Amino acid sequence: MRIEREKGYIVVHANEDFKVLSSAVYNGGYVRASSTIINLNVSDDFHGDAFAVFDSFIEEKKLEREKVVGIMTAVPMENAVIKKKGAITAIITAGISASTINIILVIEKNLSQAAMANTLIVATEAKTAALFDLDMRDEQGDLFTGDSTDSVVVACKSFPKTFVKNASQFAEEEEEIFAGKATKLGNAVYEEVREGVKEALFLYNGLTADRPILKRLEERGIYLEDMVSTALELYVPPVEGEAVEAGAGEQELKRRLEATIKKECSDVNVALLLAAALHSDEEEIRKGRAGKAGEEDAACIVADELIGIDIAEYIGGKKALFNFFYYDTRKPGILSQLDVFMDDAIGGLIAGCMSKMLG
Repeated sequence: MRIEREKGYIVVHANEDFKVLSSAVYNGGYVRASSTIINLNVSDDFHGDAFAVFDSFIEEKKLEREKVVGIMTAVPMENAVIKKKGAITAIITAGISASTINIILVIEKNLSQAAMANTLIVATEAKTAALFDLDMRDEQGDLFTGDSTDSVVVACKSFPKTFVKNASQFAEEEEEIFAGKATKLGNAVYEEVREGVKEALFLYNGLTADRPILKRLEERGIYLEDMVSTALELYVPPVEGEAVEAGAGEQELKRRLEATIKKECSDVNVALLLAAALHSDEEEIRKGRAGKAGEEDAACIVADELIGIDIAEYIGGKKALFNFFYYDTRKPGILSQLDVFMDDAIGGLIAGCMSKMLG
């Protein structure tokens, strides 16, 4: 096997033909004899004829059309991850904004068709586990498990024969019947893909599991500018005649509040309380685990207020407690659009920061 990586593509060339099982756009399904696997780079807004693109590439490279398996992505090839461990080589490109995660697995073993199907399933499970590790969510707040354009390619030996020492003949290599996660091979595939997807997403999107809580809020449509405008909706300026701090105009107040929110959200305790609210909404309330009371935001559910109070008081002390109820009862701005826990958590953050900043 030889891997050719250029700016616009990665090509895996077989020394001897592969047998391939894949969800590829070009020659997908089961291919008994494939000499070439291609991961082709296209533009973010590509809506052209994928078959025509591959046909043109194949003609240019003088490849055998019926022996090519092809997938495509908008992720640049320099962001690809190539991992080799034992008999497994994993070639992965991944991007959230490009909405494509492509996984090529070349396994130097003789796999049955069932074992190839096992491997494809295991790779998909590992991809989903990587996205769970990174807390990737879709626009509805559900766990992002992949996109319709994602592809997995599993390739292995097509001619399973090995030379027998001291004999002038070839013998059939033992076939791997199963490759589920419980097998040594399947487990190795799972670990390679899980780590490889995370590495690829870091290379292209800079995603890490420990990214700041403000970034995770942005991914769910909760932006710093919305929190600032919400906080200022209930701001009451000092009455005429009272001392006003120099430069306390609206723009300066916004700047100071943004800085205060950023600083407080960098505190691990505030970040964990906000994350607890996110988890409670997405995994408990939206999934129905809180029962009918959760659906109705019933009065018996006070955990949301407790999180909001804890955030407010942790940041701004007892004064922030009263400020929290001020925001919680009026629900200005973004607070009226958030779910059961997040409206109180963001209300507590705003109340705490305003109290700490303005005294």
